[in-house]
Order: sequence, then C-alpha cells, then structure tokens
Amino acid sequence: MNALFPSLVLLLVVIWPLLLAGSLLLSAAHSVVLRFAPWGGLPALILAVFAPPSVSLHLPWLLLGTELGLVDDTGRLFLLFTALLWWVAGMYARAYLSDEPGHSRFFVYFLLSMAGNLGLILAQDLASFYLFFALMSFASYGLVVHEGSIEALRAGRIYILLVVIGEVALFAAMVLATSATGATEFATVRQGLAQADLRDLIMLLAFIGFGIKAGVLGLHLWLPLAHPVSPTPASAVLSGAMIKAGLLGWLRLLPLGEVTLLQWGEAFMALGLAAAFYGVVVGLTQRDPKTLLAYSSISQMGILTMAVGLGLAAPEGYPAILTAITLYALHHGLCKGALFLGVGVVGVCRGTQRRWAWFAMWLPALALAGAPLTSGMAAKFLLKAQTVNAPGPWVSVLQTALPWSAVATTLLVGRLLFLLYQPKAGAVNHHSPAGLIRPWALLVAGTVVLPWWFVPETPTLWSQTTVLGSLWPLLFGAVLTIIAVLWRAHLTRNPGAMPIRDGQTPAGYLTPRIPPGDLLIPISACIAPALTYGRRLANEQLPRWLDARLASLRRLWFNVDWQRIIATRESSLNHWSKTMVLLVLLGLIIATLGASQ
Repeated sequence: MNALFPSLVLLLVVIWPLLLAGSLLLSAAHSVVLRFAPWGGLPALILAVFAPPSVSLHLPWLLLGTELGLVDDTGRLFLLFTALLWWVAGMYARAYLSDEPGHSRFFVYFLLSMAGNLGLILAQDLASFYLFFALMSFASYGLVVHEGSIEALRAGRIYILLVVIGEVALFAAMVLATSATGATEFATVRQGLAQADLRDLIMLLAFIGFGIKAGVLGLHLWLPLAHPVSPTPASAVLSGAMIKAGLLGWLRLLPLGEVTLLQWGEAFMALGLAAAFYGVVVGLTQRDPKTLLAYSSISQMGILTMAVGLGLAAPEGYPAILTAITLYALHHGLCKGALFLGVGVVGVCRGTQRRWAWFAMWLPALALAGAPLTSGMAAKFLLKAQTVNAPGPWVSVLQTALPWSAVATTLLVGRLLFLLYQPKAGAVNHHSPAGLIRPWALLVAGTVVLPWWFVPETPTLWSQTTVLGSLWPLLFGAVLTIIAVLWRAHLTRNPGAMPIRDGQTPAGYLTPRIPPGDLLIPISACIAPALTYGRRLANEQLPRWLDARLASLRRLWFNVDWQRIIATRESSLNHWSKTMVLLVLLGLIIATLGASQ
C-alpha cells in the first residue's frame, strides 16, 4: 500500500462528512448530496479494515499541533464498529426519513456528529480530541430535537445543559493536564498524570466530562429522555457509537496501567455495578421500547465503567483488561445499534414479515444477554476472567455480580421482546419497510459474525464450565420472564382476581412506570421551589425594592436645599485660604531649621 494512501484516508475520515454537510446547505446540490450522505463513514470503514498496523499524520500548524492516527488495536476496533454503525444508520435514515420535509436538516446534523465521532477516535492529542468531542456533542443536539415536539425540546434542553457542563469540566481537565505534564499527546499526558500534583482534580473533571457522555449513574439523565424522541437511526448511533466516546476518553486520558489508584478504582467499580442493576430495575418499568433500550445502555455502560475501575485498581493486569473492554464495547455497540434499528423495523412490518423481524431481534437480544455461542458470552467471559486482578474482597464481589447482571439483562431483553410482540409497540408511520430491513439485516449479521474475528485465542472459552456459566443466567432470567408474562396474562383474562386501583387494571399496576429521567423527577422537585423563588424575586420583589430605593433617592434629592449647602461650603472655603497660608509658612520655617542643622 502506498505510504501516502493511509494519510489521505485519515484526512478524508473527517473531511468527507464535513464536505457533505456543507454541500447540503447549498440548495443547488441538495438532491445529489442526499444520495451520498449515508456514505459519509465509508473512508473510516476503509481505514479501519485496510490501514497498516500503525498509521499517523502530524499537522504541527493546526491547533497546538494536531496528530491523527491509528496506532493501536483499541483505536482500530472503536473506528471499525463506529464507522459501521454510522454507515448502516445512514442507509436506514434515507428510508426512514424519505417522506419528511426536514430530512436534509437531519443529515446536516447527522454528518457533523459523525465527523466529530470519527475524528475523536483518530485524535492522538488533547486539543484535537476536545475539538471533535465538542463538535459531536453539540451537533447531536439537532438529532435529539429533530421532531420538534414538546418532549423533544424538553429532552434537548436537558441534553444541552449537561453537554455544556461536561464540556466545561472536560476543557478544565485538559488545560490542567497540559499544564501539569507540559504535553498535549495522550501517551505523554497519561505517563505524566500518574505523578501530577493535581491528578485527583484532573481525574474528577474527566470523570464528569466523559461520564456525562458515557451515561454514568447520576449523570445519565439525558439518555432516557433523548432516545425516545430522537429518530430511530439517531438513537442507534447515540447509544451504539457516541456513548462510547466517553469510555474512549477515559481510556485515552486516565493513567490506566501507569500507577495503582485504589480509591478511584473502587469508586468506578461501585458506581459501575450500581448502574448495571439500576438501569435494569428502572428499565423494566418502561413501556416504550426505545426508552427501555436507553436504560439498557445505562446498565451496560455501568459494566464498562466497572471495568475501567478494575484497570485503575490493578495496573499490572491492564493490557488484558483493555482487551476485554474493547471487545465488550464492540459487542455492545453492534448489538445496541441492531436493537434500536430493529424497533423501527418491527414497527413498520405487518403479518408474516413482522413475525420474522421479531424473531430476528432475538439474535442481538440473546447476544446482549450473553447467551452461549454469542459475542456476549465471549465478551463477558474475558471480562470476568480479569476480575482475579481486583483488590481484596472485590474479586468475590465482581465474580458474583457479573453473572447476576446477566440475569438482569435477560429480564430486560425479555421485557423488550414482549413489548415488541404487542401489535402497536414501536409503530412508526412508514409504508415500505424494504429500505429499513436491508441495512438492519446487515447489522444483525454483523453482531453475529464480526466480534468473533477479534476474540483472542482462549482455550477455556469453549469449556463446559464457560458454556454452562453463560447458560444458567440466561435460563434463570428466561424463567422469570415467562412467569411474569403468564401471570400478567392470567390477570388480564381474570380482571376480578385483583382489585382495580386508581383506574388501572391489575396488569397495569403490577408493572409500575418510573418516568423517563427517573432521578430528574426528585431533582426537579428540589430545585423547583428555589427556581420559583428566584423568578418571583427577579420579577416581583427585586423590581419593587429597586423602585423603593429610587423613590427614596428622588425624595432626598428634591428635599435638600442645595443652594444653601453650596453657599455654606463657599463661605467655609474663604476661611480655609488664611489657614492654608499659615500652614505653608510653618512648613517653610520647619524645613529651614532642619536644613541649618
């Protein structure tokens, strides 16, 4: 391969989607560019598949010295599944939005977000990573509010608020990291950050900045609000690709493998495990498939957050932990993208076609649950194998929690399949599903085949213990799901078996619904009185206080006899002239006496 070709493709990865987005703004080229818009991720896909083991491009004149490249397997795998998701989602979006007047506007934001997402994977320095991360974050606001409904605008407000908070925290973290280490390249910054005086502050800011994008528990509020209101192809890339940008940011910036950070590692592991189960508990109460999948993403990203914490606490095992993290991210990105797109496909199909689409959804659903012989089994096996590196009691905690998280995921995907089985679940207004089925089928096939190309050779992966270890959580979760479905059906057929509460049927109140945004509800309840008081203070009390003060000043001004005061002051100044002459003479006498001595 010509040495110039990889460098040219590196530039095209970012420039090509930006050119397409800019061309869409020209009305003359509008219809032609729309045909090429779904192919904005093609250069990235070519680079991920055909680039040599290490390729980089240094641009010293750009920003603080920009460096783009694929220098490790982590970047290559992230670029591969991210580019594949963007390409498939773009093809899907052409058919999904074909009848909408705003589809060109959607593709402008879609391509800008794509350029940012792909660019940050290639970025090898802090400045360019931040630039691409900000481009992706702000451009994806247009995807969230695309439909323009009240719910979409509300989700957009929450999303953009958290984005601004995250960008400020991330900018501060990168400025402090550069100041502390004297470098902008990630490799040098990671090494210097291990011993930096401000290490903990930088890590806290990075945790917040990247954690908002990664959906960390407590910072996840935008996810369940944005996914239901976004167009289905946008939800697929938001959850499958863009959410991984926060994870990649941690892997690039934090001093993983450099130094033991036990307290930080324990914090990441605790928050990750809490999110893994919290996302399932809240997700099971949802009745919209896309909202449920959003909480599934929170749960699965909790597992990856836990894995990052394991790397912080056990640097000696970090190379193997990184391999497990990367494969898990690949597996989750493909499965979650296929599930989101599948929600739209099942919603538009009818009759036999709908039943086949519903059965096809089982493939990514079983993989997400970690069923035997799926990529989920391999990813969870590799991750569980690294828990032996955990400190002290965390070994038993992680090895116990991971199988039970698989049980929880099985319950969640079971609930998803049940919702999709209902005739009206996930329905959208489309009449020709062929344009949706083809890209979705390609992605489903990718979830089955692609991850196995990157699974390292591990003899015990196919042992009886491993297969059974991945089978029992699936069976246990399946049994619980079947019991719940049968009990619900029994109550539906026999409404007199339990009393009606608040106008709800028994089946309805046995599955209570926590509103999307969950923690946002109590947070809003706490903040609302303060905001109400602030508005009342600004709109009513403060203007009255200012009017009263101004009125007092006006009365003071008009009630004072200014002419008499001026005359009195003038008379006083006439006496001051004699006093000043005496003081000057006294000063001269003292100065003369001092000089004579």
